[in-house]
Amino acid sequence: MPIDWEDKYETGNEKLDDQHRQLFRFTNKLEELLEQPAVDPAELEQLIHFLQTYVSSHFRYEEACMFKERCPVAKENRDAHQLFLDYFDSSNQRYETEGFSFDWLRELHGFIHGWLGSHIC
Repeated sequence: MPIDWEDKYETGNEKLDDQHRQLFRFTNKLEELLEQPAVDPAELEQLIHFLQTYVSSHFRYEEACMFKERCPVAKENRDAHQLFLDYFDSSNQRYETEGFSFDWLRELHGFIHGWLGSHIC
């Protein structure tokens, strides 16, 4: 099921909200790949590369905003970001070792989908 942007995800920071919307679009694109009978490896690798670079940049920006605003949950937020990055690195290692499978893609999508919904709120 696609993850749709809702008002409850808004942070009040338009740049952060735009970045979060982009992450939702990425997650929904992964879901679209799951619905196809075959996955184009080049398209998948492009999406994975995008996520690697985009998430790192987004996390840095979000953590800087939280530091600047002295957010009381900044440490928990950093910890959640690290959890995401650790999972993503582990998933990429699995992909590089074992190659593509729909099970792998379902697990990756499921993790990102669940993480986004709970993390942003």
